[in-house]
Amino acid sequence: MNKGKLILLELNEVPYRVLDTYRSARPDSSVARLLAGGSQYTTLTEDRFALDPWISWPTLHRGVTDESHQILHLGQILNDVDAALPPVWRLLRDRGLTVGVFGSLHSSNLPSDVSEYSFYLPDYFDDKVFAHPKSLTGFQDLNIRMTRQSARNVTRKFPFGSFARFLATAPASGLTFQTVIDSARHLAHEAIDRSLRIRRRAYQPLIMADIFLRQLHRTQPDFATFYTNHVAAAMHRYWAASFPQDYDTPLERDWIERYADEIPFAMEKLDRILARLLAFIDSHPEYTLITASSMGQAAIPTKQSFEFLTIADLPKFMSQLGVPPEGWSARPAMVPCTCVVVQPEFRERVISGVETLTVNSRMMKRDSRPVAPMSFDERERGFFQFFVQFDSYDGPLVAHLRGRQFSLSELGLGSMAHEDGVNCTAQHVPEGSLIVYRRGARHDAGKRGVISTIDVTPSILRFFGFQAPTYMRGRPTVLE
Repeated sequence: MNKGKLILLELNEVPYRVLDTYRSARPDSSVARLLAGGSQYTTLTEDRFALDPWISWPTLHRGVTDESHQILHLGQILNDVDAALPPVWRLLRDRGLTVGVFGSLHSSNLPSDVSEYSFYLPDYFDDKVFAHPKSLTGFQDLNIRMTRQSARNVTRKFPFGSFARFLATAPASGLTFQTVIDSARHLAHEAIDRSLRIRRRAYQPLIMADIFLRQLHRTQPDFATFYTNHVAAAMHRYWAASFPQDYDTPLERDWIERYADEIPFAMEKLDRILARLLAFIDSHPEYTLITASSMGQAAIPTKQSFEFLTIADLPKFMSQLGVPPEGWSARPAMVPCTCVVVQPEFRERVISGVETLTVNSRMMKRDSRPVAPMSFDERERGFFQFFVQFDSYDGPLVAHLRGRQFSLSELGLGSMAHEDGVNCTAQHVPEGSLIVYRRGARHDAGKRGVISTIDVTPSILRFFGFQAPTYMRGRPTVLE
């Protein structure tokens, strides 16, 4: 039986450790209200290949693990898997519901009926600019440019042309005066203290939320998604500053003091978004809010590192593999991963080349997972992912390819900075968070059930009165 409407807020990788810590510090916050009024579950991802968001989100969205969906990389070609194992938004749209999608991972493979969605903004790793309705194209162009320019470190550049085009449509898109003032104040502070530019990641989702909420109010779809990664980005880098007690050997006190406020700052911006979503739920009681993380993060052994060796010039790298410029195209990915689509006639050149690539006696290995320091994988005959990361590299400035010696720069390899003096201080763990919030509900204190992420989509389908497809083995245990 259909029980109303749903919003899926995708809080990438945010675990209860961070939510509970913020609630303790801010008991009057929207996060505290969410936790007090929501049914809470600890989610476990059953994925086997690797713990990465571009794998765990398809698991949650499709109700099957990575062994079935085989979506292992950003930018992967998804025509076949989308037909065989569609994401939840396609399943619901095919059943006649109104649906809105805002940034969910792997949504850049557009459905054929995309114009029939209430709104549709693909993920920010799309290789093209698309938005439905078209009035949001200026925003999506700005969004993608900002994401690409800050793939590892936040760029000092600012895409003024894209920003101007966005501003022309901003009032109609939903950009609020509060967000404008908050962002302008930050840019002013950043001009005085350049180190503050690392906080730009926390302002991008505020703009996104403005536009999402305008579309939500305007169209009120049966089901809508909204994805944000800004807290996860802060956790990866600054967990050791917020939770130094997690480390046998904490990082230097100066580093901890410098970055101790970064996760709380990211959470403050999330709290603002949550406040508006909860207000929407209050005024539209037919809606239920699900917040989900798909997995979590926890501390890993770490040390300070200021640069790493990776692919710095992709055209040069592809040229040395023997692929002409017209024989390949780049697909956006998260540094230090690089993804390309290669024309069929050049596939074997790529494989025969990368299998001989050696840097400092380390060979590039073929693996579906990003295995340090170098690995590659091919999917769908022509889609390749390259992973190259040598932290604090101090080896020879030469490499070998097909038995020949090249300088690193000749192969397109070069150093990239860790602007905050670390690579990662926290990494992915299977345990995530999921909270179901309805107006007027109360949480049974101390109760957190444990579910699999593959239970989520069957639960959403049942919420709307539909049976899950037979290939899903998850149990519809949420939203009861």
